[in-house]
Amino acid sequence: MKRLWSSPTLRSMVVYGASGLGFSGANIILARYLPTQQYALFTLVIALGNLGYTLAPAGLDGVVNRRQLEAGPSLLARVIPPAALAGLAMAAIGIAAYGMSPAMGAMLFVSSAGGGVMLVAGAKFQSERRYGVSLALMQSPNIVLLLAALAVVATQDRQAWLPVLISTAGFVAAATYGWRVLLAERHGKPEGKTLIHWREALAFAGINASGLLLIQLERLLIPHVLPLADLAVYGVLGAIAGSLFRVLQMGVGFSLLPRLRAATTVGERRRLIAHEAKLVGGIVVLGSAVIWLLTPLVERWLLDGKYHLAGSLVLAAIFSGVTKIANAFTKAAASALADPRELALVNILGWASVGVAVAGAFVGARWGLAGLIYGVGFGWLLRAIVAFAMVVRHLRLPVSVPATAA
Repeated sequence: MKRLWSSPTLRSMVVYGASGLGFSGANIILARYLPTQQYALFTLVIALGNLGYTLAPAGLDGVVNRRQLEAGPSLLARVIPPAALAGLAMAAIGIAAYGMSPAMGAMLFVSSAGGGVMLVAGAKFQSERRYGVSLALMQSPNIVLLLAALAVVATQDRQAWLPVLISTAGFVAAATYGWRVLLAERHGKPEGKTLIHWREALAFAGINASGLLLIQLERLLIPHVLPLADLAVYGVLGAIAGSLFRVLQMGVGFSLLPRLRAATTVGERRRLIAHEAKLVGGIVVLGSAVIWLLTPLVERWLLDGKYHLAGSLVLAAIFSGVTKIANAFTKAAASALADPRELALVNILGWASVGVAVAGAFVGARWGLAGLIYGVGFGWLLRAIVAFAMVVRHLRLPVSVPATAA
């Protein structure tokens, strides 16, 4: 057990798990207390906000993780403009494409921009292997969501605006705290680089964008191809059956990237990936069994039968989750090891996988929500395969070294 706990991935997963419980708990509470239409609206705003704040840094979070950039006023000044543009774009999409009110659009703007600024601060802590503060910062939105859900229960307000407002305030608070710490510490650290490699940043931005679009794709497509009530069902499914896989996906990506970057030999990289794959694989097998057994109980006792999650939906969620975890391994490897040309190719092929996922979703929707989830899952699988193909040369042993040496 002590050996297992020594894995940064496992420790990261524990934090992500606690955060995931906050996210799941918030969604279960809100699904029960909010009317279906209001819960669907809340789910949509959160989906767009998550997409927006991940796009907002324009890839600077990836560059910060790969290169020792100084976290000073110069970096902050470079982060704010693209973050604001991403926030405006998300607000415009929410209002124009989904009919959100201007107030909802304004909150979407603030949460997207503030979240982007927060992400770069978290990436800086991550690059320094200060996993605790980095995780606390980047996972705080899920804890705030739980507080928002409890506020709905306390006030008995049945509208989506209150949890969205509290969530927005959480992003602003996290961004403010993270940068306040970084700016206060900068004089006590060795002087870092200030040059931004924008080509590399834009490649990271594209990779992040395609990944986040895939994460939110079901929520974004369901209103257009299935009844709106299915969006609420999907939100509940994600909270119950999808949370474990999301935790594993984030945990792998968070801890593996800086350690792969620091690995100096192919053998060290291979051992690291093999160890983490065995650990995560065991958790997936056990967790899938638990999800299959517990979902009907959660549906019956916590949701009071308001939503029905058929076995086909749970199986689809498990398939989707496994493909996302595979993608987490290959994305971390590409982010750590790929050269700029390979990063650009991963970016382009990642967008091709989004196209496959969209096509798969439209075809799969003929068989309902489960079919749509499978369609998007095939896009995830393709994305993992192409990213692995780009970085496999960085994991190939020299001819003179036998495979058992790895």
